[in-house]
Amino acid sequence: MEPQVLTVGDLVTAQSLGTKVLAGAAGLDRQVLWAHSCELSDPDRWLGPHELLMTVGLCVPHSAAEQRTFIVKLDEAGLAGVALGDHPSLPPLTPELYEEADKRSFPVLLTNHATPFAAIGRTVAAATATTQTMQVLKLSKLYQLSAYARTDPVRMLNDLQALLRAGLSVFDVKTGLAIVEGAPLESMPTSARERTYALPGDSDARLMISEFPGEEVSSFLLIHVLQVIDVALSQLLRSLRRRSERSAHMLASILEGRSPDGIENLLGTGGTSSGYQVVAVALGEGEKVARAASIKSLAVLAGSGGSSFFILMPEQSRNDVRQLLSRLDVRAGASSTYLDLRDAKAAAEEAVKVFSSGGMNDQWIDFAGVPVSLLTRSRKEASAVVQQVLGGLAGTDPKSTALRETLFAFLANDRRWNETAAALGIHRQTLSYRLTRIKEITGRDVASSADLSAFWLAFQAWPSYSTISD
Repeated sequence: MEPQVLTVGDLVTAQSLGTKVLAGAAGLDRQVLWAHSCELSDPDRWLGPHELLMTVGLCVPHSAAEQRTFIVKLDEAGLAGVALGDHPSLPPLTPELYEEADKRSFPVLLTNHATPFAAIGRTVAAATATTQTMQVLKLSKLYQLSAYARTDPVRMLNDLQALLRAGLSVFDVKTGLAIVEGAPLESMPTSARERTYALPGDSDARLMISEFPGEEVSSFLLIHVLQVIDVALSQLLRSLRRRSERSAHMLASILEGRSPDGIENLLGTGGTSSGYQVVAVALGEGEKVARAASIKSLAVLAGSGGSSFFILMPEQSRNDVRQLLSRLDVRAGASSTYLDLRDAKAAAEEAVKVFSSGGMNDQWIDFAGVPVSLLTRSRKEASAVVQQVLGGLAGTDPKSTALRETLFAFLANDRRWNETAAALGIHRQTLSYRLTRIKEITGRDVASSADLSAFWLAFQAWPSYSTISD
């Protein structure tokens, strides 16, 4: 059987308490779990949901605007109402206070001078003894759930949601991204109230609580909920910071021409074997981007370099990075695709140029090099380049034609494996085999910057050469 709920209206109808309604009468059905006397200037910080503020007026501001704000803050903190003592220290109440209280259905009461606040406190305590017992039982269960908090924080969050009947999620302040969140609660109304609280151990993380109307989490439980979640996520949050630091360190090493160990742990299976790009964003956006990349566990390296912030992304991470930067509303410029990590510095410089070339309204700018043909002076020169670079691939037989078209498609698609394979209608393994055959026939490797430049010149010369052949 559910315990009897004490309301603000019950306190008003109790003749012995000498209390009447001044404003907000529509909210007399608000539940009261506890009553506190507080004269600090910011009582909304110290009291919480379903608690009645009792004051002789020392915490009530004097001006009309401040009194309106006073009511707003108390209501947004979830208080059941405020009982004002009929005392000389109570400042004159303004129409603005009454108006805001009526608008919000926030009860404003006046208790006569003969009624001590202790009488109201004892009445509330006696009436809610059963409710308080239930709160203690919930608290015990809460700490039972914390036993596996570090090993499975998502499960713990879901169990806490079931215990508190409230939605819970932890989000990052800098990015707005959810770090961990419970499963959506069924039948949660659109009018659900949302409150946010800083975690005690991490100022960049906030707990958001979504509550059913009239079923707010009490301040008694809230402080313990924050502690349990803070402990549960402390290891995860440290891991996010360490991932960002390792990522930045590895990228700095690569840009300096070194090859750091453990890079596959961050770039995932395959790493940059299918090619990579470097993306440049404004240096001031770097911290946000790095934290977001860690939260989303993106297979990238991210860190500062000179006057820009860079993301080195394998081809398979391109779409994820682009979607994330769009969500963060961060402008970016992307280099062309490279195959050798020793070219990362050149890719970064290219990304900076691409980023600088775009307008402020360009969210994402891709490298779009305009090739300058060195071969238009003479078809003879075009023929010489094609023969020297392509060798047997310049033939007209089906096998040579297929390999040549594969090479040209690979160059035209900026060395992106997935797009090249799709354009040719072949599998990635087939593309890999063909590139190996091209290396065997020409003696040139698309992974070499020098050989790649030669292939590009042959690609540009081919239209002139094919006209001669025809």
